[in-house]
Amino acid sequence: MPTAHFAPEDTFPLQFAWHLPDGDYIRAVFQAEVLDLVPEADKYVVRLDELTAGRQEDEDGQILAREAYTQAYWKLVGDLVGRKVTIAFEADDGRAIHLRLATLTGEHNFFTRYEDAEVIAQGLLAAQRRAQKEE
Repeated sequence: MPTAHFAPEDTFPLQFAWHLPDGDYIRAVFQAEVLDLVPEADKYVVRLDELTAGRQEDEDGQILAREAYTQAYWKLVGDLVGRKVTIAFEADDGRAIHLRLATLTGEHNFFTRYEDAEVIAQGLLAAQRRAQKEE
């Protein structure tokens, strides 16, 4: 059974990798702060506090010069700073988590679903408070 190696307020490096349409790969390492644990799901709730490292490789694994990076995708990587995500306990081992490109472009809600849930919860609480006032 997976176990958490970090507790709330701890930080650890969290690495993601995406395969680009042209065959290149982007690897990005974030400093992730543990906000909470979800032991029932073997997951952390983390915030991506800082982009600490990154590189782009061609399809043969050769690291590209920074000038050759695909800037549109790197902007999306930078925009992930501050996002909250749930991530499996196993992700704390430092190895890259390979994600579909749709998670980076926003076509898949991997990087927004936790915040979406927070917004929905806030709306439900507000509706509950209004209903209680009307009683």
